[in-house]
This record gives sequence, C-alpha cells and structure tokens, in this order.
Amino acid sequence: IVGVLYMIAAVLTIGALFFIPRALRARGNYRLTLALAITETFLLLGLVLAPSLYIAMPLFILHHALMPLLLFTIDIFTEERIGKKETVTGGRRGMQLALIALGYALAILFAGLLLGSGNPRFALVYLASALCMLVFCWYIHRKFKHFLDPSYHDINAFTALRHFLRTHDFRLVFLAHFLLQLFFAWTVIYIPLYLSTVIELSWDKIGLILFVGLFAYVLLEYPIGKIADRAIGEKEMMAVGFIVLALTTMYIAFLHTSLLLPWMVTMFMTRVGASLVEVTTESYFFKHTKDTDADIISFFRASAPLAYILGALLGSISLIFIPFNYAFLLLGLLMLPGIVFAMLLKDTR
Repeated sequence: IVGVLYMIAAVLTIGALFFIPRALRARGNYRLTLALAITETFLLLGLVLAPSLYIAMPLFILHHALMPLLLFTIDIFTEERIGKKETVTGGRRGMQLALIALGYALAILFAGLLLGSGNPRFALVYLASALCMLVFCWYIHRKFKHFLDPSYHDINAFTALRHFLRTHDFRLVFLAHFLLQLFFAWTVIYIPLYLSTVIELSWDKIGLILFVGLFAYVLLEYPIGKIADRAIGEKEMMAVGFIVLALTTMYIAFLHTSLLLPWMVTMFMTRVGASLVEVTTESYFFKHTKDTDADIISFFRASAPLAYILGALLGSISLIFIPFNYAFLLLGLLMLPGIVFAMLLKDTR
C-alpha cells in the first residue's frame, strides 16, 4: 500500500513536470517557487491535523508529488547563478547537494527523536517540517524576489525523449541517474520499513542509523564535485560509485543483527557509493545544459518520479514472492549496469 501511494505521487509529478514551463512563463520562477512552498506548508499542516487515514493519504500523495517540482525550480536558480562557468559546475553542484544532504540528515535525526521509542508521534514530525518550510519561504522571498527569468520553452515529451535518445552522452547519463534514483526510491520506501518491521528497531534508533548514512553526502559531495572539475572528470568516479553501491546494497540482504554499529557502517558505505554517482551524474549533465534548457532539465528531473514508479512496483511485487531481505539483493544487482553506462560516457576531462 505504501508503494502504491508513492507510485501515484510519481505519476502526478511526471505530468506536472511537462506543464511547468507554461507556469514559469506565466508566473516566473520566483513566484512559482513561493507558491509551491506555501502549498507544501499547508499540505504538511493538513497531515498534522488529518483526522483519518482517508484524508491523510491524498495529502501524503500531493506532498510527495510536489517536492520534485520544488527541486526543479531550485535547479533554475542554481543554473542562473552558475552561468556559463561550467568549470565550476561540479564544485557548485557538489556544494548544493551536500547542503541538501545535511538538511536530510538533520531532518532524519530530529524526526527519529520526535517519533521516540514508543508510540511514534508523526504529527510532531510534520509540524516541524511545516515550520522549516516557512523559513524556506522567507529565504526565497529575501534572496530571489528580483530574479530575472530566462526564456522558457514548452516541453514536448516526444521531442525531449528524441533528444535524449539521439544524444549518446545524455542518454547514458540519464540512465545512470535513473538507476541512482531507483536506489533512492527503494531505500526511502523500504529501508525504514525493513528496520522497523523485520529488524524490529525503534524509530529513534532508525533515525540515528539513517543520519549516519546520510552524513556521507555531507562529507563527500563537495570534494567529489571539485575533483570532477579539476582532476579526473566524472566517468571513473561514477563507475566506482556504482561498484560500491551494488556491493553494499547486496550486503544488506545478509545483515540480520539488531546492533546499531554494523547498520551505521553499512548505511554509510551505501551512501559513499551514492555520493559518487549523484555528484558525477549531476555535474556531467549540468555541464551540458543552461538555465534556458527547462525542457531538458525537466526530462532529467523526471527520472526521479519514474524511478519511484518502477521502484515501488518492483519492490511491492518482490515482497510477494521473496523474503524482505532478498529485495535488497535484487536492488544491488540492478545497480550493476550503471558501471557500463558510466564507462561509455565521453569524459569531460
């Protein structure tokens, strides 16, 4: 059921991504970002106050459908700030991803503390999230009120798809990024459920484990981006990232202990691999795009909701036929083609 909720949200996101250039032309990126952020704040408050599951579920779906749209509008701000200095794209993308990761890590840690070790207090988590969104709204208003929008072009799904299929490097980096997003989707949905239902850990311990894992992004993503700009480029680090990601994810299937340290180390190592893949795919892609390429960026960002559809579908089906732990063995095997995609790329250095 949880997988199905994520799938519905992903379908809504994909539909919205192909209409977003029209909204950008009509309202501008600053106003659209602020509108999405305010809507997200009300959705979170609705989840705090929802009196029943039947009201909470559509709010949950809309919340997860909206977040990729906010990331898309932030991409446009970022591309405008980077400008044409593509020699610093990796470092700046790495810094952006590291800051986002720090937010995720702290959110997971504090969410676990708010949920506690007894009956989980989810309303407190959503309330804290809503307060964070208010800070986000203030920051967008303060820093981007006078943002000058570039020209936005309508997205033709078939044109964008044809562009990706015909452009060798775009196609490969999209497939690599899609596999990473599949890993994210699978782990976001199923690792907390696995730790709580099979390993039987309390939510405060789960929060601590995930915090340690996510902290790998904070430590590594900016240095990886700088190395991609100055030293060896993206493809070699991307391939190494997929190797680490595949091996450590498969290891989860054989980790049955309830001790925290082995789980912390394992989660950290999976994120080491994910850090290498995330920064290098983002850096490689955005070195070949501009802030005016809303159609191409939109198609690239559609990889996340597409991965949530496939990840939730495969995960839900796999749980019918195989034990929960073997689902992570399957996920690790699915990461292996990423090594091939990475090595076939034309390097930027």
